[in-house]
Amino acid sequence: MVRFLSTILLLGFATAVPDRNPNNESEFSTISWENWTKSLKLNPRVQHIPLDPEKNHLRPPPAHIPDTFEMFIGSSVFRDGYRCGKTLFTAFTRATYPERLHFGILEQIYEGDPTCLDEYCKMAASEWPEDTECRYKNQVTVDTRDAAESAGCTTARHLQQKLVGDQEFCLQVDGHSIFTNRWDENILADWASINNEMAVMTMYPHHTHEYMIKENGDNNVINSLPHLCTTIKGGNGLTRIVGASMISDSWMPQMAALWGGGYSFSKCHAERKVLVDSHTPWLWDGEEFMRSANYWTYGYDLYSPSMLGNVLFHNYSKKPASFWQSPVDPAKKNLDTEMARNRVRLRQGKEFKGQVDTFELDKYGFGKVRSFENFLKFANISLEGWMNETNSCGQLHWVPYENATEVEQTVGRGWKLYGQEEEEPQPVLRDEELEDRYETEQELLNEEFKENPVQLAAAQMGNAVEDEHEEMGAKLRQGLPSYEKSMGTGIPVGFVFVFVLAAVFVTVSNDATSNAIRRRVCVNMKNKGTRAYE
Repeated sequence: MVRFLSTILLLGFATAVPDRNPNNESEFSTISWENWTKSLKLNPRVQHIPLDPEKNHLRPPPAHIPDTFEMFIGSSVFRDGYRCGKTLFTAFTRATYPERLHFGILEQIYEGDPTCLDEYCKMAASEWPEDTECRYKNQVTVDTRDAAESAGCTTARHLQQKLVGDQEFCLQVDGHSIFTNRWDENILADWASINNEMAVMTMYPHHTHEYMIKENGDNNVINSLPHLCTTIKGGNGLTRIVGASMISDSWMPQMAALWGGGYSFSKCHAERKVLVDSHTPWLWDGEEFMRSANYWTYGYDLYSPSMLGNVLFHNYSKKPASFWQSPVDPAKKNLDTEMARNRVRLRQGKEFKGQVDTFELDKYGFGKVRSFENFLKFANISLEGWMNETNSCGQLHWVPYENATEVEQTVGRGWKLYGQEEEEPQPVLRDEELEDRYETEQELLNEEFKENPVQLAAAQMGNAVEDEHEEMGAKLRQGLPSYEKSMGTGIPVGFVFVFVLAAVFVTVSNDATSNAIRRRVCVNMKNKGTRAYE
């Protein structure tokens, strides 16, 4: 009887339309930069409302998650076999669905160096001593290259990108990353909550401090997450990203203008369409900035993950070796570097001196969905001057496509940018207006679910988990941030007690039914109503 009641209650919870953040006071997150000396409030609820009043009824294409899928994890490694093996090991052992994962490793080594796969298999043999073969080895593809021929990160990432297969989701990480428990489930739920098929979640991960990852691999969630929004001009005048600013109270992925190579999660069609330029050897300044612009002009939108999507950490300790130390002819390296930088300047429309490589500019150039000029306006970044720029740290808003044809073909399923029903203009709201809207939504919510107390409770509670039920919260979503609940509807205390009891019962049960319910709850607790899973 208890199991039956548990099933009914939690299925009601999972199918409701929850408000992810029901407390109006927690509506905003806070972005801080320049060593916490400056800060702004951000509201991710409005980030998909265009600023153009004639287009503010338009929205990005809804996210689509197929019933079955696989995930590609790509990484480029330079003579770092042990830490690369550790990356694979934590990814496989701490994933909810390790059978879905496929690694593509671009490994640059000298003869006799420890290899990524060998180091991983040593760890796997210790973890699963009963196995006769290295577990998950067949899910790892390694492209081994001579370290002496390395020409920097862009050429390595170009080769790494060729390892992407027909997987649905793609994650790029550095080869010295540490994953946390249930990372694959959490990162997917965070991405899905954006409700944008063209979303790319990206950031510079935190360092692997002991207080951030528990001994058992759980994510010890902290209320300070990286967000890329500051740039500087290098000595060569090219734009590079300056570390990471920090967001607190990050309950939903926040739109960004900049991309970081240490964490990039998206649909794999992004990797197939937005190619890494193979004609930019030794490029450092400008590499991530140009990839940011490439994504945006192809119709993709960048977001920093929320606390839920903060699923991996970066080992920033000293590298065993660096590709900068490759024994390359200095004269050739200097010429290649100059030509790569001039290629970037040429694409940006800036003046330059010296030689430039113009081969395959169209193949690796900007997309035709949105213009580079409009990217600079969106990011509020200037290519002139030398000072630090923090102009993209404020609230960003989605920009509709200038040419939607390519995105419509990518998305499929009949989606059209201008096929959406036109609504009344939705201007960005002030704080007091948000409070009024919140109260109105609560009244509508009460009316919509007045005949169904289970869905009413679920819709008002959203993804909140009381502090006293930490064990349940950890199992449901590894430390999902807890927000105060605003019930205010006279729901009987007995009902809430039964609901919590049912949730705990299903959470700690291991049978197939409970597992299915738990997975459904975890995904829907992150859902804000209209996510498309058709």
